[in-house]
Amino acid sequence: MAIPGNKDLRDGILFSLPFMIVFTVLMIFPLGFGLFISFFKWDILSTREFVGLANYITMFKDEVFFSSLWHTVQFVLITTPVLLVVGFLMALLVTSKSPLRIIAENVFFIPYILSMTVVSTLWAWMMQRNYGLFNQILTSLGSTPIGWLTDPNLAIWSVCLATIWWTAGFNMILFSAAIKQISKEIYESAQMDGANYRQVLFNITVPLVKPTTVLCLILQVIASFNVFGQVYVMTGGGPYGTTRVLIQYVYETGFKYYKMGYSAAMSYVLFLIILVISVVQYIALGRKES
Repeated sequence: MAIPGNKDLRDGILFSLPFMIVFTVLMIFPLGFGLFISFFKWDILSTREFVGLANYITMFKDEVFFSSLWHTVQFVLITTPVLLVVGFLMALLVTSKSPLRIIAENVFFIPYILSMTVVSTLWAWMMQRNYGLFNQILTSLGSTPIGWLTDPNLAIWSVCLATIWWTAGFNMILFSAAIKQISKEIYESAQMDGANYRQVLFNITVPLVKPTTVLCLILQVIASFNVFGQVYVMTGGGPYGTTRVLIQYVYETGFKYYKMGYSAAMSYVLFLIILVISVVQYIALGRKES
């Protein structure tokens, strides 16, 4: 006589098996193999040569690695707070009683559904020095054209601007959902007590969406540390390497110079950095909220 519990277990395994196979092949195996080859010197074409921690030791002597890491951190520090604030302000507008809220919601979110290549190409064209839209406007006003993507002091800011325009809509959706979950009775009680808009905003809305703020913060930091596409399309890491981020250096090391072991080692150091920062953020902010 079959035991019902065993049958349920068997059916559960059978239903989940296709997903587990795909997940193992496409996620678990690449992660494990990447860690494995980080201890080898390997150019794909020749036999792997075990070098132990040599790749990691070399990394911490590599000036390009540290400059690329700093550019990545710089990108995170610029974009993360701005995207949180802008996303929240957008959410306030689309959840308000304004007659423009539906139009605003579509306008704010449409950029996010565009592909990275489309957005990056569009902004690279608008920021082109000779015939770009921005410089055409400046020229018509009598100003000198600006090297948005060719000036070492402006290039990273230009990429950040394009990224903010592109991805702010995602945070808007999360904040909007959080604001809509707040009970209307709370706002009605505050209004009956004579609270003005500023008091309602900072004493009710902001505290009650803090869990979502923590979520957006963690997701945004992870996404910003993994920046690559828009930088590669808009500047190629230039000028003079001032916008080369760590993912781009990993890509170039592995697929341009065929140093697969060294490339994998840098990838895992980046993974460890993201993991530590995410855990610290959760412990410092998320646990307090829960």
